[in-house]
Parts: sequence; structure tokens; C-alpha cells
Amino acid sequence: MQKIRRIIRKILLEDYKVRGYIKPTNAFHSLSVWNKIVDMFLNYQSIDIDTRDGDRIPKELAMLVQSFFPSLDTDVERNEMFTQKHAMNFIEDFVNHRFWSIKRQYESYVPDIDSLKFAYFYSRGDIEPYVLLDENWTTSIYGSLDIQKEVKHFTSEEGLQNLIESIESGNAFDISTFTTQHKDYFDPDANLCVTMIGNVRAAFRSDVKSFATTSGRRAMNLYRLDYPGDDLTNICYDLEDCEPDRTHLWNEMIVTPIKILKVEPV
Repeated sequence: MQKIRRIIRKILLEDYKVRGYIKPTNAFHSLSVWNKIVDMFLNYQSIDIDTRDGDRIPKELAMLVQSFFPSLDTDVERNEMFTQKHAMNFIEDFVNHRFWSIKRQYESYVPDIDSLKFAYFYSRGDIEPYVLLDENWTTSIYGSLDIQKEVKHFTSEEGLQNLIESIESGNAFDISTFTTQHKDYFDPDANLCVTMIGNVRAAFRSDVKSFATTSGRRAMNLYRLDYPGDDLTNICYDLEDCEPDRTHLWNEMIVTPIKILKVEPV
């Protein structure tokens, strides 16, 4: 059974890689680990070894960059507007400025930010911060890992088979779902709407453009934690109060699929 699960996980992850959705979980670290990483960069900077040249990585920093920013090379290859110089400029800004504001910016959103893991990936012209929606996120927000809810998910025939295999094998991975939709879904290939019972990992009033990671958990962009108005955040702390009534799009619930109730054509 374990061998079958590994084969299914490999197939699923390879499919996500082809589509560009999968990100390495080992790129995510706690703030305390990132602090140590930044200190290493700062130590090199104190002896005039840094990434300011932009066209190449100093050999002394190559392993650090590859280990803790494993997607930079891929992001440079895939995006014409994102160059090696942009990547190196980001690292300099991150070491000297960006890292030091993360906790001050986001600690009010979650009860225990020090338990969470963060990573940085290219998105819409810049490298942006992401948080892993793992067990620590769920328990920090909801206090439990067993919160079942009926949700919906748009998918294709292939995606439906992946869901069925995942549930039947017990090799579960988290997916993006919703309960309320104000606007038509944008993917023409997703011609099926699946209603299911899912175990809630995270919930948001408006979509957070989450993506899959190699662990089966998903991650979200920290820039999407805010929400229109001064009285709410995008996080649904109460799962019964999760309406996208100010963005008029759809909410997003990250769940582990448990049981498919019905499948309808879109």
C-alpha cells in the first residue's frame, strides 16, 4: 500500500510540475530559521561579499542562494521580465530590509506567527512572501485539525480522477475550494463542479491564489491577507462568517478532500 501511495503521489506531483503549480516545501522556513540565514548573508556582506553585482552569484554565496531560494533559477528561466539581476537585487533587499518587517507586518493576523513557515517566490513582477498552510497554521487559527465542511471545487475529468485516487488511497493532498461564488470561474478546462466534504486547513473571504507544495499542503501570498475596509482581514476566523461580500468574487477554503458527494457539469 505504501508503494502504491508513493506512485500516486509521484504522478500527481509530476502533473503539477508540468502545469507549474508545485513549489518545494523545503523552501519554507520559520522566522527564527530565516533570521539565522539572513545573519549568514550579513556576515558575508561585512567582508564585502554580497549580491550587488547582479550578473553573477559570488561563489561563497552560491550554496546559500540555491539552498534557501531554490526556485530563483526556475523563475528566471520562465519569466522574460525577471532577470538574474532582479533576483540578486531581491536578495540584497531581503537581507537588509524586507525580512526585518515580516513579523511586524503580519503577527497581528495569527496567534502564533513564530510557528509558521515562510518562503519567497516570483509573482507578478516581483518576489513576494508566502506562508505554508500547514498544521501549524490550522491549529493557530482554529485550534483543531478536524473541521469538516461541505465545499465545492471546479476541476477537469483528469482532476476528478486525481481526487478520487487521492481519497481512496489515503494519500491526501489539499486543494482550493469555495462555498460562495459571485463570479464565473475563469478556467475553461474546469468543466466539472465537485461537491465534497473536506477537512478545512485554511479559509479566506476572497481568493488568495494558493498553490500546491511538494508536501501536499498549500501556500498563500501574504499580500492577500488584507481585505477591503478597516474592520476585517481576509482570514475567516469564523467559518460561518466567510462571505466575499466586499470583493464580489468567491471565497477560498483550503481543504483535504474526504468524501465526494456529487459531480455536476458546468
